[in-house]
Amino acid sequence: MKRCMDRCRKRRTNRWVRAALLCCVAFSLTGCGFRRVNSWEWLKIADNVVGVLGASQITADEELLGQRVCHDDAYVGNYEAQCQGSTGRDVVFGGGSIETRRLQVYGRILAEEGQATVRIRMNEEVVELAADEEGRFETELRLKSGGNYIMVDYEGFSGTVELISIRLPLDWDGKDALAFCPEGGGGR
Repeated sequence: MKRCMDRCRKRRTNRWVRAALLCCVAFSLTGCGFRRVNSWEWLKIADNVVGVLGASQITADEELLGQRVCHDDAYVGNYEAQCQGSTGRDVVFGGGSIETRRLQVYGRILAEEGQATVRIRMNEEVVELAADEEGRFETELRLKSGGNYIMVDYEGFSGTVELISIRLPLDWDGKDALAFCPEGGGGR
């Protein structure tokens, strides 16, 4: 068990080191070109850097207990796991971003034994989704900039977990006022 934890810690450290080196190389190679970059391009660059760092927290496909299919980005997709006595955590969707997102997350947990819990980390806040008596769960998320992750914790779990995350349009009633505007325009 200790060897597995050491490997995971080493792998996570290697990811951070690679991301930091990538940022240093990117900035040094393109430093002269930054003088002509407008503010929206700076936001895109910053979002990409934050995204690289945030992606290191997502469980790699080959290490997942289940199967994930991402759609538009790392926040949106489908996940399904069929487990037999599994214990662990799959960080399924999410990452780091300066972009505001609005998501609908839903699915179901069909437990034969043990427990599976869907958890959502929005920066420092962690929320567990409660499933109804049929194992279904659903919530709408307003993710602010920072680190946001959707994960499943397994404890001696046998059964099936289905998880779907879809992107919803941003509200323009002030709740999503700090939304990233990729077109370079001011707002609506």
